Amino acid sequence: MDPVTKGSIPEELIQILVKHGQFPEPKVDDSDIIKDGIVDLVGINYYYPFRVQAPDVDSISENSFTPECLFQEYEMPERKFNPHRGWEIYEKGIYDIAIKLKEQYANIPWFISENGMGVEGEDKFRNAKGQIQDDYRIDFVKEHLNWLHRAIEEGSNCKGYHLWTFIDCWSWTNAYKNRYGWYELDIETQERRIKKSGEWFTRVVTNNGIE
Repeated sequence: MDPVTKGSIPEELIQILVKHGQFPEPKVDDSDIIKDGIVDLVGINYYYPFRVQAPDVDSISENSFTPECLFQEYEMPERKFNPHRGWEIYEKGIYDIAIKLKEQYANIPWFISENGMGVEGEDKFRNAKGQIQDDYRIDFVKEHLNWLHRAIEEGSNCKGYHLWTFIDCWSWTNAYKNRYGWYELDIETQERRIKKSGEWFTRVVTNNGIE
């Protein structure tokens, strides 16, 4: 974030790269190019946290340096899961991001460019009238919006929230295996049907508040 918001590379990062022989040879005008590349608005994609801890052993060899050599993953024992996707659900993470942007990055204007819950086999949640009852998605979005609202009340300069995605869509990693939208898409007929979450979010937008 530092290069695009502060116009500089953190000294700590430079020292790490130098130590491991990974710092590229700079050119005379590189610093000016970075300074000129400061952005006006930041988009943040947030689905789940990635927790890390110090590595148990030194995993850095002379010819195999990667950022992952500096840490190993940590799994919090009490973590909450999306059982339909295998991702951790940590709603407060959206608040943590907001406060970090406020305190460490001059409260730059930003928005949530992606957030959402992928579910495989949503057809099993269809009611007798044919509508998908995705209460799990309502709960997911509601809790993230509650934390985001708290951050905004505390001064975070957040400008918006975008769900991934409005309608069930194709993914480059899993095609149509997982569904994400407010609207169901019938792949065969291309018919669109609003889910329970879509009706809920319509009320949220109309009333400018969370139920």
